[in-house]
Amino acid sequence: MQKGIAQEMGFLTEDDIAHLFNVSKSTLDNWRRNSTGPAYAYAGNSFFYPVRGVSAFLMDRVKGFGFTHGGAI
Repeated sequence: MQKGIAQEMGFLTEDDIAHLFNVSKSTLDNWRRNSTGPAYAYAGNSFFYPVRGVSAFLMDRVKGFGFTHGGAI
């Protein structure tokens, strides 16, 4: 239920992010502690990741000819 509500509001759960990046929840905890992962919110003993923040996190890591942050040139 929590996952469905989060998705309707434009968020992914901690489980979603761990699965998407193939990392453990411990790694996500380290990312949050070191401010190196995607944007997140904490509410009700749960972490939620805005889809737009996850997209920005991924876009910042795109590498390749003719590609800049925000899309192709």
